[in-house]
Amino acid sequence: MRPAEEVYELMNRLRVTPRPEYDERVHGEMAKVIAELKSTSAAAQRPSVWRTIMKSRITRLTAAAVIVLAVILAVTFFNKTSGIVWAEVVQRLGEIKTVSYKIAADIKGLPGTPEGYMTHTTQDVLVSYEQGAVRIDSALQVPGGTRRSQTYILFEDGVVVTVIPDQKKYFKVTISDEQMQKMGEENGDPVTLLKAMLEHKYTELGRKTIDGVAAWGIQVSDPKLGTKMGSFISGGMFDETTVQLWVDQKHELPIRIYATGSSKDGRASMEMVYDSFQWDIQIEPARLTPEIPNDYELVAQGKWEAGKEGEEIIDVLRLFVEFADGVYPGSLKTMTVANAIAPVLKKRFSAGSAKPSKELIARLMKVDMVGMMYTTLERDGKDPAYYGDRVSAKSPRAVLFRWKIDDNTYRVVFGDLSTEDVSADKLIQLEASSNRKEE
Repeated sequence: MRPAEEVYELMNRLRVTPRPEYDERVHGEMAKVIAELKSTSAAAQRPSVWRTIMKSRITRLTAAAVIVLAVILAVTFFNKTSGIVWAEVVQRLGEIKTVSYKIAADIKGLPGTPEGYMTHTTQDVLVSYEQGAVRIDSALQVPGGTRRSQTYILFEDGVVVTVIPDQKKYFKVTISDEQMQKMGEENGDPVTLLKAMLEHKYTELGRKTIDGVAAWGIQVSDPKLGTKMGSFISGGMFDETTVQLWVDQKHELPIRIYATGSSKDGRASMEMVYDSFQWDIQIEPARLTPEIPNDYELVAQGKWEAGKEGEEIIDVLRLFVEFADGVYPGSLKTMTVANAIAPVLKKRFSAGSAKPSKELIARLMKVDMVGMMYTTLERDGKDPAYYGDRVSAKSPRAVLFRWKIDDNTYRVVFGDLSTEDVSADKLIQLEASSNRKEE
């Protein structure tokens, strides 16, 4: 804990609720002291000022409060700390039962759009911690028009359902209990977001006015935030990510979240704003439950189990062997992977050709989760590494991907997607050999 935060925490513990009778007594005692001081000679007054004040118990407390206030001000000026005690905001957010908010984002390089095209998307989000459910109504503006969908995350049922009314279709992902628990704790909404940011190195942004409201902000620039930030902000979506969170100074609740992301090659980027927060509102249970008409088609159904992230990533890489001649994506960030596989799939399944099977669509759904799965390995201390920027299927024995499966054993994936479990020492030899071959 930083010195400023220690002082604030101490003050919070000592804080008393102001009362009129207490104020009157303080003012009365201070007035009495001032009157006594005025009645003495100037020469005698100077050395006895503090002795006189400290004779009264109440004025001693007042003087102590002034000293502590001076310390707080000094700490504030010299350490440039925030006017917000962030730990208190986290505690307040932990008591929130429901929240709604809006998201607006501009995304460049979305798979399936022309090069340089900027896609605009809006989302209306409802979250109920009581019911363990989230609803997201999305509108995505693409060259062919606006695509609308509703996504429901049902934590108790362990499912995520996305419905596309215009096409009378829906997708369903079943998530294991362990993984769903992780999603609940780290789903990237405003309640969990601030806690995640405070666990990383952050910068205090000071005070500014947002829509006429005084607010204090912090900023985190760390792509390893991963699943703690939620998939749409930075859960493995981009190589570079910066997030700002601003808190209303009066109510000590988030008022705005601003996030940017970009890929290393510059092909994909994003700018996103969360705002219009409404806290502890009434949400009817029916609004958080998907109603799917009988004539809607289940396009694909996927599954995500905790602990199998490495194997699922291998299955995503296998798509590049089948459809891209073994040329792997430069990184395992979701936008990079999606932009690498989209053109070859579009060419393979162009108008008039056979449509992709449900099995293939289910596998493609993993592309949307690949970045989250990789950052899950990072977060869980599995020490993953990926070398797709220099290894292809033409280098069958070069190390493409690896992660730790126990304290001293790594699972190594080679360029031909064969695997081998090796010791940490053997891994060093394999990676050194791979580097020499590439040189």
